[in-house]
Amino acid sequence: MMKDLGARAFNYGYASPVLMVATYNDDGSVNVMNLHECTRTNAGHLALCIGKPKKTHENIEKRGAFTLTLATKEMMAEVDYMGTVSGYRVPDKFEKAGMKAVKSDLVDAPIIVGSKVVLECEVIEFVDIPNFNCIVARVVNLKADESVLGANSKIDTSKIGMIFYESFNNQYFSLGEKAGNAWVEGRKFM
Repeated sequence: MMKDLGARAFNYGYASPVLMVATYNDDGSVNVMNLHECTRTNAGHLALCIGKPKKTHENIEKRGAFTLTLATKEMMAEVDYMGTVSGYRVPDKFEKAGMKAVKSDLVDAPIIVGSKVVLECEVIEFVDIPNFNCIVARVVNLKADESVLGANSKIDTSKIGMIFYESFNNQYFSLGEKAGNAWVEGRKFM
């Protein structure tokens, strides 16, 4: 039997990958935020929902670029800190977390050292939504550490150790084992 929990129980919704959005501040220092409101569009672009009063939003508006790191279990404490502390109140939070970055050679944004998978992105447009902007971006490049590549030179998700934010209980979890093959499992009904 199903129990009604009310609309507010949905909170941020289903579990989603935790991303670290990296940008440069005006002085060239690195700012990073923890984000889980991001999706891929049918056009292959990304759509990120970032609050207008966020330091990351300001930086993206000024630079027109950012990087997205798939957060991993090894980075969990740093990731959580980046989502807890404001870049306005603690402008050196990246350094306080002991993190390092290198400049992307394709976009005006930093790449977090130790990242296993990074998307380098350029802004296409800002879509105004009350309290937020939906930032639509083009993926310029995908970088992956060789440690997460499979024999076919494609990313092997099981090697990343990526974490997801589960909003029903405010917790992080990682992927389990493979459950099946997309566009294959349903063929039994064809």
